[in-house]
Amino acid sequence: MKKCTLGIFLVALLILAAACASVAPEKPGTIEIQKTGPFTYMRQTSDLAIVVDVELAQRRTGEAYFPLGIKIANKHLSSVLIDRETLVLVDEAGQVYQMPDIVELEKKYDKLVQDHKFQSQTGIIGDTILTSFSYYQKAPSRFFPQVQGGGYVINSVKLRSFAYIEDMIYFPVPPGGIKGKTLKLRLDVFDLDKPFEILFPVQ
Repeated sequence: MKKCTLGIFLVALLILAAACASVAPEKPGTIEIQKTGPFTYMRQTSDLAIVVDVELAQRRTGEAYFPLGIKIANKHLSSVLIDRETLVLVDEAGQVYQMPDIVELEKKYDKLVQDHKFQSQTGIIGDTILTSFSYYQKAPSRFFPQVQGGGYVINSVKLRSFAYIEDMIYFPVPPGGIKGKTLKLRLDVFDLDKPFEILFPVQ
């Protein structure tokens, strides 16, 4: 009799737990920022994913500009516009920096050729990992052709659903430098209530 009563009690507890779980509010679909390799950080939701690689940035901390390897994937939105106004850098003080145009960069930064050689050896995203968007279609992206004095520039990319870009982009170094700082890459997306952001440190 005691065993029967105990069994009924346990079943009741299980039913109650299942009922509570079914009415509990769902947690946001955001997967927190992950360190996916020695130099690579990723943030993704059900809509978007951004990967940032800082390996080359950590070699350019004394320059006026610095590079970031990026991968941006549109997982479910109708389209995402990526250009020099929608994709920006934010420093620890909240100051916003836009990407320069290629002419401005070439005047003040003389390492495009070296960056190209480095990138050709390691890949733009050096710590490549298998992700849910690894097999999406790659869209053309070339904000900064890695050949000084030439190359076709793509200033704007309209990224459709189930597609991604992979590129090397540049930003001005904020006052106080980037070494030891935690920076933020921000993408303004029309279909989202707020910008999509990823934090990443530069050691």
